[in-house]
Amino acid sequence: MLGDSLFTFDQVQRSRELGGRHFDWVQWDLLKRNATLYGTREAFVDSFYGIESSLWRRKTWNDAYYDVNTIIFNLLNRGLRKGAMVVSHLPNAIESTYLDLVTSKIGAMHAGLNVDLGRAETLGVIQKLQPDVAVIVSEWHGRTFADWYREAAENLPGMTIYVLVRPGEQIPAGTHDFSELLNEAVWDYFRESDLDYLKGDPLAVHELLPTAGTTGVPKISRRTTIDWFHVHSVCIAERAGHNLYDSRLLIGPLSGGSGRLWGVHTPLYTGGKSFYLVDFDEETVCRLTEQEHITIWVWNPALITRVVTSPHFDAFDLSSLRLVSYSGAPMSGEVLEKLYRRGVPSFNVYGTSEVGGCMGPILPGISREHLLGAAGVPFEGFDVPVVDIQGNRLPPGEVGEILIWNIHHGYFGAPEESQATYTDSETGGKWDGYQRTGDLGVYDNEGYLRVVGRKKDMILRGGQNIFPKEVEDHLSSHPAVRDVAVVGMPDPVLGDRVCAFVVPQEGKHPTVADFQQYLDDRGVAKFKWPERVEVLESMPLGPGGKIQKGVLRDMIAKTLQAEQQ
Repeated sequence: MLGDSLFTFDQVQRSRELGGRHFDWVQWDLLKRNATLYGTREAFVDSFYGIESSLWRRKTWNDAYYDVNTIIFNLLNRGLRKGAMVVSHLPNAIESTYLDLVTSKIGAMHAGLNVDLGRAETLGVIQKLQPDVAVIVSEWHGRTFADWYREAAENLPGMTIYVLVRPGEQIPAGTHDFSELLNEAVWDYFRESDLDYLKGDPLAVHELLPTAGTTGVPKISRRTTIDWFHVHSVCIAERAGHNLYDSRLLIGPLSGGSGRLWGVHTPLYTGGKSFYLVDFDEETVCRLTEQEHITIWVWNPALITRVVTSPHFDAFDLSSLRLVSYSGAPMSGEVLEKLYRRGVPSFNVYGTSEVGGCMGPILPGISREHLLGAAGVPFEGFDVPVVDIQGNRLPPGEVGEILIWNIHHGYFGAPEESQATYTDSETGGKWDGYQRTGDLGVYDNEGYLRVVGRKKDMILRGGQNIFPKEVEDHLSSHPAVRDVAVVGMPDPVLGDRVCAFVVPQEGKHPTVADFQQYLDDRGVAKFKWPERVEVLESMPLGPGGKIQKGVLRDMIAKTLQAEQQ
């Protein structure tokens, strides 16, 4: 897609030729199917009211079907129509999933915003989207969402704000209680057969996904049912063996791509259960897994690392756990190895916010080497070449930049950015329609791709390329390390030297000498060794849970500058 159009049907045809599916349903249709087939089975559980099990909210497929239809009729009764814009700004609450289902049936668009966004970012996104309806929490960890949305409403008189509250919380002035949309009196005027007059379009833009950028107003990717389910959720569910009896524990935000794919779409596709955890701590995760017989964890690598390296990982019965899914960043080799030794395979979904997850492992019969070190094999419907700086597709064994092709729709309200993203200005249009990821990767002879790092993160020391992930994978197994990130620090002679930022295990104090000896014992080339170690209490994380290496590079650059003064 170029410009502000959606996509051409030749894109759909090409995706089908590459193996993608064809169907004519939206998320709501799967909800109805699941209510019919699995009505009394639990569908969604959350800890929005509190982490104590007595406060958990539990919804069966029948409950969800009734609630969603009640919201649909109440919104229709209040004037919401096809093509409308709905924004949610919620933690991991069931209502976020409800809004996906509601808007899919009405034919409206839904943008879920990350609760980590600040005021300026939030106001910028609202101004860009111009929502008709906003569903928010009043306040979250010091972020006063109600104040921000009321401020935005001064320039958007048509926006109605609904607030989701917990017991004892007040509804801010100028907003509505979300419970109004669950008012059962609406059934006096509507009946279930009225839903037949509504038909969501799987080819129309439905879900909007703000990117996990760290500066400015996030760009907003546009997604349709056909690409979300066509080559993402269906492929992921089938490759990972998702089934009716799975219980997923979702910690990453429902507003993100992984949250939508694993926490909303795959349970809709398979009929399994999702548990949405609102606030994270390692003990709660392990206790909840034991108590609820969780089978799949869905998080970002930073949080998985915290749990697997904590004492709680070995203190609870986690025998029900059969799979750990992650995306957004590489996982340390030591963490993957520890999961592997427990008989728990990992499922890395590699991709971008714009085109979604494009590859993953083929679990049956997968080798240990591929399970622990590879991003996977492209899903059906995708083309994922690795190219050199001239744009030539590289053979197995050669490192180059990873490109991705799939059905894509660009950014909401940003035709120029959309065109720039899918126009190949670097090699004269050879790869127009593909997205340049900025990642470096290499295929092996079996078709598995290994991501070796980001182009911008690659360290150039005296003319020699150093891929930080390689060094991080070694250091992550050091007994004094809980988390580690390797970046380049400026050097007037060599260009870069290696700096390791470390979150140490409790009571440990790793040094440069410790790390250099450890890497020497493992046969790592000397030019890759860290020449400085910086200790942190925690890693700086972006809204998507990725370690912000740009922040780390700035930190060490400023430290070096101060030391030279």
